[in-house]
Amino acid sequence: FATCHDGVNGYICHCFHGYKGVNCETEKEMLNKTIIDRILDIIERADTASNGPTFIRWGRTSCPSTSRLVYHGSAAASPSDHHGSGSNPLCLPKQPVYGRYADKQWGGILSGALYHMQRQSKPFSNSFTNRPVPCAVCETKRKRATFMLPATNRCPSNWVREYHGYLMSSHYNTQYTSQYLCFDDSPEVAQGVGSFSSRGSDFYPVSAECNRGLPCRPYIQARELTCAVCSK
Repeated sequence: FATCHDGVNGYICHCFHGYKGVNCETEKEMLNKTIIDRILDIIERADTASNGPTFIRWGRTSCPSTSRLVYHGSAAASPSDHHGSGSNPLCLPKQPVYGRYADKQWGGILSGALYHMQRQSKPFSNSFTNRPVPCAVCETKRKRATFMLPATNRCPSNWVREYHGYLMSSHYNTQYTSQYLCFDDSPEVAQGVGSFSSRGSDFYPVSAECNRGLPCRPYIQARELTCAVCSK
């Protein structure tokens, strides 16, 4: 595969087209293929190992195919008939781990988040009322950012929709003020917990009040608002 000439203490080879190496023993195509295979292997390992931002899928125990499940559990927040504690709902794990404690000391309080539908089984069935809300913490795959987009169930161009559903919060006339959350369009009920007759942390569909600063077109008075969680 070469023309070689003797030299002092050695020889020099001029490789034919398509071969390289000290003795012209390696085909260029084979060498290029080996390099490409190694590059692809590095990229694949980086993709598998890369961690993206997390988000909470409210109302479900699983994650979309575009993300990985970190854990699932039950949604919890401050009781609706209390003034204090935190305003941010939490996704509690199924099994808590305690540290130092002295039971029966009430400071901040967490209670289970409950669905609450008001009329016409919209946007979810009335059978969900007073039933506990599950949740799942999900890790995106090879993404840099996530955000919740209210009032639409579509994501902007070049963004991936992780899930969509309806905007939910505490009642406007309750003592507890919660953050706005995006509940999944196909909700589930947390398993192992029945219905509640006492007040937990109630979450209601959010509607637009268009005569208080929002334009009444395209926003429609008292219509339930959708939402989407997007990643990129």
